[in-house]
Amino acid sequence: MPLLLSDLRADHLENPLALRRLTPRLTWRVRAEGTASAPRAHRIRITAAEGALAHDSGWIDSDATALEPLDFKGAPGADYRWHLAVRDADGDEVEASAGFGIGLADWDAPWAEPVQERVLAEGPLEIGPEVFAPATDATPPGERLHPPRHLRQAFDLPAAPVSARLRITSQGVHQPSLNGRPVGDGLLAPGYESYQHEISVMTHDVTSLLQEGANVLGVILGDGWYAGRISILGRSAQYGDVLRATWRLEVDLPDGSRRVIRPDASVRSSRGPIDWSDIFIGERHDARAETPGWDEPSADAEASEGWTPCALVPVSVPLVPFIGEPIRRVRELPAQRILTTPAGETVIDFGQVMAGRVRMRVRGERGTVVRLEHAEVIDAEGNFLDNILGVNKDQADEYVLAGRPEGEEWEPLFTFHGFRYVKLIGYPGTPAPEDFTAVVIANDLAQTASFSSSHARLDRLVENTIWSQRSNFLAVPTDCPQRERAGWTGDLQIFAPTAATLMGVAAFLDRWLRNVRVDQAAHDGIVPIIVPMPPAMDDPELPNAGLGDITDAAGWSDAITIAPWELYRHYGDPRFLRDNLEAMRTWVEHQTADAAASLPAGLDPASISPERLARQRLLWNGRMNFGDWLTPSTLDGSRPEAAGLDEFSAIMLAPQLTAELTGPLFQIRSLDLYAASAEALGDAATAAQAREHAAAVRAAFAAEYVGDDGRIGPDMQGIAVLALAFDAVPDDIRPRVVARLVELVQEAGVHLDTGFVSVPFLLDVLWDEGHADLARALLVQDTAPSWLYEVDHGATTIWEAWNAVHEDGTVERMSMNHYAFGCVVDWMMRRLAGIELIEPGYRRTRIAPDLDGVLEHCQAHVDAPAGRIAVDWVRTGADARLTVEIPLGVTAEVALAPGWTLDGPTELTPGTHTLRAARTEESTAS
Repeated sequence: MPLLLSDLRADHLENPLALRRLTPRLTWRVRAEGTASAPRAHRIRITAAEGALAHDSGWIDSDATALEPLDFKGAPGADYRWHLAVRDADGDEVEASAGFGIGLADWDAPWAEPVQERVLAEGPLEIGPEVFAPATDATPPGERLHPPRHLRQAFDLPAAPVSARLRITSQGVHQPSLNGRPVGDGLLAPGYESYQHEISVMTHDVTSLLQEGANVLGVILGDGWYAGRISILGRSAQYGDVLRATWRLEVDLPDGSRRVIRPDASVRSSRGPIDWSDIFIGERHDARAETPGWDEPSADAEASEGWTPCALVPVSVPLVPFIGEPIRRVRELPAQRILTTPAGETVIDFGQVMAGRVRMRVRGERGTVVRLEHAEVIDAEGNFLDNILGVNKDQADEYVLAGRPEGEEWEPLFTFHGFRYVKLIGYPGTPAPEDFTAVVIANDLAQTASFSSSHARLDRLVENTIWSQRSNFLAVPTDCPQRERAGWTGDLQIFAPTAATLMGVAAFLDRWLRNVRVDQAAHDGIVPIIVPMPPAMDDPELPNAGLGDITDAAGWSDAITIAPWELYRHYGDPRFLRDNLEAMRTWVEHQTADAAASLPAGLDPASISPERLARQRLLWNGRMNFGDWLTPSTLDGSRPEAAGLDEFSAIMLAPQLTAELTGPLFQIRSLDLYAASAEALGDAATAAQAREHAAAVRAAFAAEYVGDDGRIGPDMQGIAVLALAFDAVPDDIRPRVVARLVELVQEAGVHLDTGFVSVPFLLDVLWDEGHADLARALLVQDTAPSWLYEVDHGATTIWEAWNAVHEDGTVERMSMNHYAFGCVVDWMMRRLAGIELIEPGYRRTRIAPDLDGVLEHCQAHVDAPAGRIAVDWVRTGADARLTVEIPLGVTAEVALAPGWTLDGPTELTPGTHTLRAARTEESTAS
């Protein structure tokens, strides 16, 4: 049997229509079946649309499954095919091909600006009590919001096209159609980004939607993130208060000519049946106002009242090709049950917390209004609880019936919600579960890993994490899909290893990192704590710019070094480092300069020795940051410093206690990753310089904060964990720091007391320091704070706080869908299932299942760039059986815990291997 080729991708995407880079990275997978031998060489030819050869790599003797053809430069706007040939050791060849296009470098079309009511700028300008309190503005949304606009452009074609591309974007979100049929299956395009710096252009193949003769392009425009209410403030019009769209419809005709249709004087606009639509507030649709055929060729379509010409406005912001998978409908969940609550309300339960909206079927009298209010929880008594508080966080949709005898079906267009439960108001008749479907929306990222074991609650923890990632990888990596929906950089860097394991995030995070870089450039080298940074939180003339005094933060701003490194590790693509190395350099230089210019509060330079002052000038510790945010003992009152504090003061206690230490610790982390990145790119001199600086910072940190007794600073779990994880503890003191960490865990009743930035490292530090039993005990701890407490209390996603639901069923009004603490899944895949990447892109992998732990069996897999890596192991008493699947292009080493003997090879070549192991010593499991 020959080799089999699959998964041909350009820049991590299948057949992308408009890449940003002129030289794509081409990747593929090779499988062998039967007696086929391993690949030994490959060749790539790239041809232009008309068939002309644009590049030929020649035969390259390598078993690699990636090539960046550096001597190929695509032409902006052009389409290409690439043809892959792979030769095995016997000389047999197999071929496959795929396509890619290059996006436009320049934009020559104007904005079409419809007549419209300007978006009302409303909402707070500073973070005050109202941001976290029930809304007090009783003004109905219809008096504050404006209706989306319908745009229509009619044109004629002399013949049906042989090829056609629609390139379109908007200030606001848009939904295009051609001749009454939807263009693509994407939603809420172009998504959310730093609109003031650049806006992405969506590209669609619309060849099949055009026809000879009359044609109509339709576009619906809504507020979206650009003009709607966004961020923790819930403020509107942060990027602009006028909606616009621009497009290029490129039509290649049979005679060889090309026609390009742009917005011009023929574009007309009208309002449609949507009375208002907002990402946060919700949407109201009046079916009585629908005008079927408005986006189809029709002699009288524009003759109806209300259609007006659009203004043509020059485009002044850079427009760039959209990269990545669009937002789509990715799941549909049927209603599980319809409740009548003790309060007498009708509530639909979909059984799963998610991000999306509801598709409803209904039949009733014309003018009947049905209202759907969304929430993630019900309270201890079983009543609907609006757990998301704040300005403009309504999460409510309304539908006005047209009164059609056959019934009606509706799904909102330009909004989404974080919810599991929906309170139904005004529904005519008796609602039935089959009339309601939850439509899950997200960027359409493939799931690339699985975990199934003998421990059902741990399996549920993994599933909860996947759901939280799905809910929050929506336009940008957000913290939560309801209250803020913001790209907090700290959340992403914490979760990056798990994110890249569970889903194909390469292109999605590539686009987000570009936003990080442009936002960083606009902030003089500072990486903001949120990307895109909402303008209302970014104006130094406004109160509480950033977040009070915090404009950059340890563990948040360091996302610019951490996220690219993790993507490089998982995908083996050096461009993640190459594209971001300058941004990394700028960031660590900012840390260095700020360290030299500032000192911790209360430290008088005149009162300390020159030697200590020199050490302090190396440490990035003079600015307020979030510290080890949300450390449990600072919130539950168990620390002496927390006694008598109000809620806000308790939240800020962890920063006050730990910020001075998390700053230099993450400074070390960023210097290490900057050095590793430079070295991976062949810049040994830069790597050596960064490592030398990191060594100086380590020495200064140890001298200033690490006690001979193993206590560090405020003597908290999280600080000890970070210091150990980042190698900031001298070798001779390290055992004492480890011992003190173990004491702190035991003193907490075998509970974690790590905050936001230290949680990802806790279990690894304990494991690597010889306390695997304690790491396992923390993982399966089932009282708060713990991962399984959430599972045992009905969580279907990862909560914002460990005790979002209390033992007595009391529900806190906070997010039930924050992925950050799901970072533990990366540890579970590596330490329990036993799949650990050793070299970038999993080219070398370690298989090290935890045969001494809490699991009796485990099945797991990761879709590595070269193919599927899978383990299936079962432990029976003192014996274990392992089945391991290794793809071509990957080698693996098997490493079992001391006390286990492997009956089989420890070096695994590609293929499926069945191994047996026996325990020769007592288990260390707790």
